[in-house]
Amino acid sequence: MARQHLSKAPSIKERSMTAISLLLLIGLFSAAGAIMAYYFLKNPDILFARKTTQEPTKVATHLKFEDGEFFIPGYLLSKVKRTTLRRIIKISMTIPINWTPDQAPVLFDGSSDLSQWILAAVKQRQSLLSDRDRLTKIYRHYIAGPASSHSSGLYRYRFKSQSPYASIELFTDNLQNPTLIIRCEMQSSTLGTRLCTRQMPISSRLQIQYKFPRSQIDHWQQVHQTMQNLLKNIYRRKGV
Repeated sequence: MARQHLSKAPSIKERSMTAISLLLLIGLFSAAGAIMAYYFLKNPDILFARKTTQEPTKVATHLKFEDGEFFIPGYLLSKVKRTTLRRIIKISMTIPINWTPDQAPVLFDGSSDLSQWILAAVKQRQSLLSDRDRLTKIYRHYIAGPASSHSSGLYRYRFKSQSPYASIELFTDNLQNPTLIIRCEMQSSTLGTRLCTRQMPISSRLQIQYKFPRSQIDHWQQVHQTMQNLLKNIYRRKGV
C-alpha cells in the first residue's frame, strides 16, 4: 500500500508569528521611508544640488523671496535654503569678481581660484542700523586707536585684543559719515583664504551679504560694482 504524504498545515501559533514578522517588516520600511521623506523635505536642495560636472547654463531660476523676485542664471546659483514648508530663507550665489551679464557662463568648483570669486547670500534683513550707526554705536567702543589710511583708499581700524572683534579689521570710506563698512578676517577661513564681508540692504525686508578675498581689498570698488550690476539684473521688487 502506497504511503500517502500529507502536508502539515501551519499551526495557529506559526501563522501568528508570520503575521507579526510581516507587520514588523512593513513597519520598518514605513519608518525608513518616513525618515527619508522628512529629511529630504527639510533639505530639498540635496535632491537638486548643482553638480560641478554639469554644463554651465544661463537659464534663469525664478525665486520669490519676501518682497522680491529673483531671476538667477543657473551657473551663479549655489543653493536655495528652505524651511520644511518650502519657504525660502536664504539664496546663495557664487559670482566671478568681474562678472557682467553678457559674459560666458562659468561654474565655480573645487579647482577654481577663489581669489577671483565673490560668495553672496540673500537673507532676511536682521537690522535697520546704517553703517554710520554700526560704526558709532557698536564698533567705536572696541576700536584700539585712530584709523589709518590704506592703499585701497579706505580707512582701516584695528580692534582691542580683548574685544569681541579682535579677529577682524574694519575698513570704511569715511570717518565721520561712512556709507560702507567692510569687515576682513585676520586669519584664513575654512576655504583657505582670508575673506572680507560686506552687507547691504536690498529692501526693508531683504539684505545681501557678500564675501570676497582679502587680497582684493584694493579692488573693493570693482567688487561693489559687480554686486550692483548683479542686483540690477537678477532682482525685482514685487509689484514694480
